[in-house]
Amino acid sequence: MAQSLCIQGDAELDRLLKHVFCTVAVWCSAVFTVSAADCEPVQAEEVLQAEQSRLSSQMQNNLDRMSELLDERLVYVRNSGVVDSKSSYLESMRKGHTIYELIEHTNDSVRIHGCVAILTGLGKYDVRIAQKPLNLLLRYHSIWHKSQGKVKLISWQATKVP
Repeated sequence: MAQSLCIQGDAELDRLLKHVFCTVAVWCSAVFTVSAADCEPVQAEEVLQAEQSRLSSQMQNNLDRMSELLDERLVYVRNSGVVDSKSSYLESMRKGHTIYELIEHTNDSVRIHGCVAILTGLGKYDVRIAQKPLNLLLRYHSIWHKSQGKVKLISWQATKVP
């Protein structure tokens, strides 16, 4: 049966508009915060290594390493629609709101655009949110930037896979 793009009710329209807004905000943030003066060519291997380090740091709750990997201009859009900055994301980790027990990424694809790389893929997340266990399957994209010899995450967005 074909699926219709018909919007039914205000709640569904609000959800759709929120998703569109978040997507536009992520892309605008990534495009407008990266200046050519701060730009160094990035390689796919560097991005994949940085992403793996980020995932390990999340599971180990390693705030120091996470702080090194996250850009000061980070826009982190959670699958719930909550938007974090670098400081609010690290504070959330510090308080233990979300505990990452297992993260497995598959189908990673890296597209390079000079000093910016866009990583997309599928991730399995076993987490505890407010002590409640959740098993999530997420499609995600993250945007990485290389400057001063360091690859940093400038944007993240994830969407639940039904």
